[in-house]
Amino acid sequence: MQTLETLRRRYGAFLSLCGTAAGVLIFAVMLLVVANVVMRYAFNQPVAGTLELTESALPLIIFLSLAMTQMHGGHIKVVLLTQRLPQGLARGAKVLAMLAGCVLFAWAAYAGWLMAAKSFAIGELERGSIRFPIWPIKFAICFGLALLAIQYLLDAIWVALGGTLKDDSDEVME
Repeated sequence: MQTLETLRRRYGAFLSLCGTAAGVLIFAVMLLVVANVVMRYAFNQPVAGTLELTESALPLIIFLSLAMTQMHGGHIKVVLLTQRLPQGLARGAKVLAMLAGCVLFAWAAYAGWLMAAKSFAIGELERGSIRFPIWPIKFAICFGLALLAIQYLLDAIWVALGGTLKDDSDEVME
């Protein structure tokens, strides 16, 4: 259990680094949009590629922070059935749900990998006011999905061994 706790803590630190990168991207997008507005209205010269760059940053922002959100218990959960189950059955249902999430997101990461590899092979480009390859963004999506699958697996093992997660409170929306 100690080893798993250490692994979860170190993995959490890595996810926090990914979340920080997503936050930096949000700030960069904000600066880009502000610069575009100022340049457009003050000098009638918009920043070239603002739309393409902000569109490309959004998947990075979202997928780099998905696993961190799971780690912090920030995803929506429905406890309609599990709140009325005995503790052992509720724990088993939670483990099964997290294992299902692990399998689903691992499959999505694999499918994303295939899509990104194809994009890389054909040299797919964003075509707009600026041109740049979009395969790195597709690989980042795959990476984020794989991180989420790993987080679900770690959470499932942790709960199966008797641990509690940050979202295990009895807070219920009515």
